Amino acid sequence: MVHGYPAGDSEYSSLQTKVQKRLTHHFTTLASFTWGKIMTDDGNPPLGFVGSHAGSVQDWRNLSLEHSVSPQDVKYQFTAQASYDLPVGKGRAVNLRGVANAILGDWTTDAIFYLSTGVPINSPTVGSATPYYFNQRTNMTCDPSKGAPHTAALWFKNTCFSQPSSPVVAGNAPAYLDHVRTMGADDLDFTLSKSFKLGGERNIRIDLTSYNVANKAQLGAPAVNPIYSSSSTPFGTITSTVNSPRQFQGGARFTF
Repeated sequence: MVHGYPAGDSEYSSLQTKVQKRLTHHFTTLASFTWGKIMTDDGNPPLGFVGSHAGSVQDWRNLSLEHSVSPQDVKYQFTAQASYDLPVGKGRAVNLRGVANAILGDWTTDAIFYLSTGVPINSPTVGSATPYYFNQRTNMTCDPSKGAPHTAALWFKNTCFSQPSSPVVAGNAPAYLDHVRTMGADDLDFTLSKSFKLGGERNIRIDLTSYNVANKAQLGAPAVNPIYSSSSTPFGTITSTVNSPRQFQGGARFTF
């Protein structure tokens, strides 16, 4: 139910798997993979902040026209985490003592890698030529992802959309395009940490972290303008990113 109006339904199905190695020999790892799909006829639910939402229903009297992949759908997600105590320090492969061990010994490395597909983009609408009571979408005449350059200048083939023959006939393009998605995530974070024992229960932990180690930009959603639009942004181009550049962070924690 959306704002008291009994409309909209969604279905989610997925295959999920996990592989874990428990801590042995100073090493542990955990990896998970999800292959899922969300179908819906309500692309603008209360959780509209999740995913990329645009446009509105063509005809509230016929929600079957809206049944498509959800704008919240992420088809593939893979996450891997690994932690390893470096073999440097007292009693380790590289045996250190005294000041050398205090500075160079007992460091731990942690890495998190995340990989996923993007979310579907919305189909373009016709725009100002459409009657006020109808939010007409376009007809899709070909696969806009097939042979597309997938660059910021042109993310998909914008020539695959045309105006329907009548302004009161629903366009055949689905609400959201399963095969045309935003750029997926490809992120690696890395942390180097060490604990210093100060006697008793007093400890200092130092963390040095780098986010987006590869400094890879994740492009935002492409412009999906109506056919009749005065927007200065060309149809199918990308002008923004959705992630942060490489960042470094240092921290310290004192426990007692």
